[in-house]
Amino acid sequence: MSSRALFVVVCGAPLASRLSDGVRVVREWGWTPYVIPTDAAMPWLVEQDLGDVPVIVGNRKPHEPRRTPAADAVVVVPATFHTLNAWATGNAYSYPLTTLCAALGAGTPTVAVPYVSRELTGHPAWASSLAVLGRAGVRVLDPGSGSVASVEPLQPGTGSHVVVGFRWEWVLKQLELRE
Repeated sequence: MSSRALFVVVCGAPLASRLSDGVRVVREWGWTPYVIPTDAAMPWLVEQDLGDVPVIVGNRKPHEPRRTPAADAVVVVPATFHTLNAWATGNAYSYPLTTLCAALGAGTPTVAVPYVSRELTGHPAWASSLAVLGRAGVRVLDPGSGSVASVEPLQPGTGSHVVVGFRWEWVLKQLELRE
């Protein structure tokens, strides 16, 4: 069992259907995963076999102990337009967003994989949110190519190809570069 805790924040988009693959790869690379889904991600997780991986939902109640160790790293796969913009502006109104904002504030190594349409990336908030996160040290990875040099919006009709071609190893390699 690894002592490296990896928080895997999952948003509601088709790339969430690959979470069980991610859990397997994360473990193979020596990480202990903790899944933190947004409400919109929950339907994507229903049929997936995550084994004994803790799925952390909702805020803990007063006087409850922490449910996770401190994160050694955080990944957001997929990161939706909504979550990425809320995170960049510090809106910590849900447990996944609180987790992301705390990681940013603590300087925890973080990788985000946006899964966002061309129309949404044309919104003015998109570029500024990517810039804020980039300046804060978040590595933003293109889901179609694994590149951190640029992130291309999803073109209509290409989502299923992106989901099939995505490699969790791309995310973990970016974390290794931060160690």
